[in-house]
Amino acid sequence: MQSQEMRQNQRINSVVPSIRKAVWALAVALAVMSTASRTSAEVQVWTSDVTSGDWSTNVLKSLKPVNIVGARNGTFSGKMVVESTTALTGVKASVGALTGMGSTIPAQNVQLRYGVVWGNKDFREFRCCATPRDADILLDAPTDVPPVYRRALMTVWVTVKVPRDAKAGKYTGQLTVCGHSVPLNLDVQNWTLPDPQNYRTLVDFVQSPDTLALEYNVPLWSEQHWKLIARSFQLLSDTGGRTLYVPLICRSNFGNEQSMVRWIAKGGNKYEYDYTVLDKYLDTAEKNLGKPKLVVFVVWDICMSEKSLQRGLWDKNDATGKSRADLLGKGPRVTALNPTTKEVSMLTLPRYEDAESTELWTPMFAEIRKRMEKRGLDQSMMLGLMPDLWPTKEEVSFWKDVSGGLPWVIHGHEGTAKDVMIGNKGLYKIADIGYAAFVYNARFNVNPDKERMYGWRAPGLLSCYWRNGALNSFEVSVVREFPSFNITGGQRGCGRIGADSWPAMRNHKGERSGHVYARYPENNWRNLDIGDFFLAPGPDSPVGTARLESLKEGMQECEARIFLEDALLDDAKKAKIGLDLAKRCQDALDEHQHAMWKTIWSNDEDLKSLGALCDGYRNPPEALWQALKKTGKKLGSYEGDPVMINMQAEERRKGQEWFSIGYQDREKKLFSLAGEVAAKLNLPR
Repeated sequence: MQSQEMRQNQRINSVVPSIRKAVWALAVALAVMSTASRTSAEVQVWTSDVTSGDWSTNVLKSLKPVNIVGARNGTFSGKMVVESTTALTGVKASVGALTGMGSTIPAQNVQLRYGVVWGNKDFREFRCCATPRDADILLDAPTDVPPVYRRALMTVWVTVKVPRDAKAGKYTGQLTVCGHSVPLNLDVQNWTLPDPQNYRTLVDFVQSPDTLALEYNVPLWSEQHWKLIARSFQLLSDTGGRTLYVPLICRSNFGNEQSMVRWIAKGGNKYEYDYTVLDKYLDTAEKNLGKPKLVVFVVWDICMSEKSLQRGLWDKNDATGKSRADLLGKGPRVTALNPTTKEVSMLTLPRYEDAESTELWTPMFAEIRKRMEKRGLDQSMMLGLMPDLWPTKEEVSFWKDVSGGLPWVIHGHEGTAKDVMIGNKGLYKIADIGYAAFVYNARFNVNPDKERMYGWRAPGLLSCYWRNGALNSFEVSVVREFPSFNITGGQRGCGRIGADSWPAMRNHKGERSGHVYARYPENNWRNLDIGDFFLAPGPDSPVGTARLESLKEGMQECEARIFLEDALLDDAKKAKIGLDLAKRCQDALDEHQHAMWKTIWSNDEDLKSLGALCDGYRNPPEALWQALKKTGKKLGSYEGDPVMINMQAEERRKGQEWFSIGYQDREKKLFSLAGEVAAKLNLPR
């Protein structure tokens, strides 16, 4: 059964599907009416590139073959663009199998999707977060597109899943878009990517069940809801992301209305526990995402802190302040279940410091441990979730006893690598910090010829987090290289990334007004709230985005880099591959790293003037700009200065255009060299 609040939210969103369809239909009708007296504009079709901006004015709009470079067991894409000054309707595309090397890559391995902008009235500009650029939403079927920014634009993405047993070499097919046919060429290198389950690059996605329930107006934990959750996991599976967040408390910063374990009152302050939702969530993840590597049980949030109103960051009279004031001195909130009526409600328990809490939580968590051990997931368990404000020593001691000494997870502004070393006892010398996603004190390496770092080998589980929806609005080339920026620096990868957490809340006009966590201002994390999202709301279920595909390809490049660096750092392996191949591998790795930094600053002379390391900043662009300022270059402030902001955007735009010209040659070189190294080491290729 649903809580009253959930039912109210769903009533607000009950008309969303019809609104969505009506908005599209109205926009198309108005666009057609406004141009009825003019000659219909000719639809223009051209071949683009997956690293190029769709709105760029510097793109040569010509038809040419779609060329894709790939490796076995990976997923790779190409793109065409359809454009008109009037509404686009009836766009059609087709593609078939690819043939070559005496074999065939079957048609079911070749997927077509249709990219549209977050730009109709429903998604004009988000007031609550950054709006993704370009034709980012990848629909499974074409739709009518009204003009946005005076043009109607749709991209056609062709994505090939290269079979593990495909022969290396060139494969060809035909891609037809709006009657225009071009060759589709796939160049498969002689190397096999590991399964995403075995990726060594960290990517930490946060999946949001409540967003899906609200967006599609389905009851929490209904069969329809589980199908939507499964779809989100399926879309994320090829990234290698294997992080799960399991709320054991209600109304956390992730926006969960309910806890995933239900409390059943038995009288006399005694409870039994229902694990149905928890078990189903784990089942759905294992089946559709893959075996989780990190399962974070959310048992704490900022509203539980007695200090949450003492930091001078929140007005005691605003929604956050008032809600926190009401909760001061109170304990965790969980979901209570009436086993007879199946109705749920919210139950406030004693604080963890209270003596009676041990008897309440110990049997429940002991059963969770048994269930996790049965699944082989006991080593993946951690506790969370801390922002900059921590639980007290007493709360940490309580959970040390209840959980059997599990480490904690922090998503905060700053910390250092030593905070997440194994056995660090970073929380009051009581408990370890097992995983951290930090904004500041990230380490990035500009010049590999001066010094090299290997973040993927770091003993602690540390990732870099970009705030304020930067991964929505940055150029796709920067998003693609985001994992590489980190593993060539001091981090294992990237973290605290929104999966399906787009703004699903709507105001009284039906306009998108906020994320699901906005319902619970008591756990407002301010600029640490998740503002980005790599999935999008399709008509009936979540769909992927262009940024997700870019990130996936970037992750695949990282795995090739790690494979090569692993050989170069091992004396025995390096001796087997020989000096010539070792040098070619290192040269290719350095070339790739240099190209990565040119996505945000195109001046080679400036880049060469920098030292190797940029420490203490929150993302590669800021690290680079601050490092350049130290050389005496007059750049202004990193943010807040409109001239500087425009300069940053212009440099990234130029970097994206430069990157798109040669990225496939660099990618091909990495995969090809990985194949050569595998052969020398007598490894499967």
